[in-house]
Amino acid sequence: MYKIAIIGGGAAGAGAAWRLHQSFGQDAQITVFERAEHVGGRTWDLTLDGCHMEVGGVLLHSTGQITKALMEFTGSQEAVPSLSIDGKDETYAFWTDRGFPVLTKVSLASMAFGILKYVGAPSALKVTRRAIKMAAQYEGVYTNLRDHAPFTTPDELFDALGLLAPTKISAAEYFKQLKVNDRMARDVVEAITHNMYNQGLEMNALACLVGLAGAGLAGGHLFVIEGGNWTLFDKMLRKAKIDLRVNTKVVQVSLERSAGTALPYTCQLQAEGGLSEQFDAVVLAAPPALADLTVTVDGRPFPLRTHPYQEVQTTLVVGELNPAYFGRRPGQRMPSTVFTAASAPAPFKSIGTTGWSPEFNSRIYKIFSADHVMTEAELHAIFATIHDVHTHPWRGAYPVLTPALEHLPFELHPGLYFANALETIAGSIEVEAVSGTNAANLCAHYLQAHSAA
Repeated sequence: MYKIAIIGGGAAGAGAAWRLHQSFGQDAQITVFERAEHVGGRTWDLTLDGCHMEVGGVLLHSTGQITKALMEFTGSQEAVPSLSIDGKDETYAFWTDRGFPVLTKVSLASMAFGILKYVGAPSALKVTRRAIKMAAQYEGVYTNLRDHAPFTTPDELFDALGLLAPTKISAAEYFKQLKVNDRMARDVVEAITHNMYNQGLEMNALACLVGLAGAGLAGGHLFVIEGGNWTLFDKMLRKAKIDLRVNTKVVQVSLERSAGTALPYTCQLQAEGGLSEQFDAVVLAAPPALADLTVTVDGRPFPLRTHPYQEVQTTLVVGELNPAYFGRRPGQRMPSTVFTAASAPAPFKSIGTTGWSPEFNSRIYKIFSADHVMTEAELHAIFATIHDVHTHPWRGAYPVLTPALEHLPFELHPGLYFANALETIAGSIEVEAVSGTNAANLCAHYLQAHSAA
């Protein structure tokens, strides 16, 4: 029986565990180490003033095949995200130095009409068509994961999909080459990416365009998991009888050349509190920049390249917006979600309704402000009424999606695999699960090849 360790219980770690469970069934003992008190990684929820809501990764897209497979396995159900003001009125606005040049209902038809009217058909259609095309190409990843040998690097994977070029160029330069006007690029697209990634057009073009497709431009629908997105991973690990160890922080992975065994290396894990355990292979499902662990090979340090990650401040406010702050007249209708362009006079990237408090009979707004901590003075300027405030900082919420990065490979060393390799190109819950699946495929090939030999 193989012993496999997975360090990290987020979407990538869960994706790896799911694939290894499919590959080996009862012939492998799979252990997931999670330093938090729960799995889910950057998906988590809370209850605030009578309302249950997501504070991390929120929206899932109906095209996500791994998410759908996990839902079928666990019996998890879709739920409608709480994006409206009072459960009925759902409106989106794009906020720029011109005020709200686009204010629409959330239906694709209404949004398309509003954006077309503001930016003009040529630029809107160029971006939409490219987003749809990239999304269609990206969906080929599922065929590749099923029918082909696993990829060793992210570049190799995206090259096979015909999508390597847009990972090497910024969205700003990409739109410039397409002759997309600034109203579309800066006021619409960048405002959306601020909401998705807390980053703008400096990110690589693939992340930008695929993200737009995932936001609804390529069809399908958005949803959340009933009971909380993190429960999807928790239910899967438990139903698959994965050995789950929460509140366990791994501090060192040591690979030693083995003698007299089929596998060339043994893997020793050490955790805080003195735990030490040996495994046949290890899947690292936490970025080195955030994992706070060391790796050695044959007693020597094995450095792992770290990429910058962005801290994101989440501020939940139970209250009512101040129309004057947004340049609106008293009593004038306010949108449920505001996508904030760089030109808008705001200290935050986006603000939108995330629930309704029955205790205060009031909306609950979620503010994303990158690494900026919202001050009391800023909140009192933005809101006419404040009943309650809750802050939740996310350390390393997103990688900085710089074009042409040298990404970490899926195989760090024989016996050691990296499940988060794709997230420095593009990030979502499903992309993380895809990345973990490919890392698990490499791990399975390694174990099976050496056992057969």
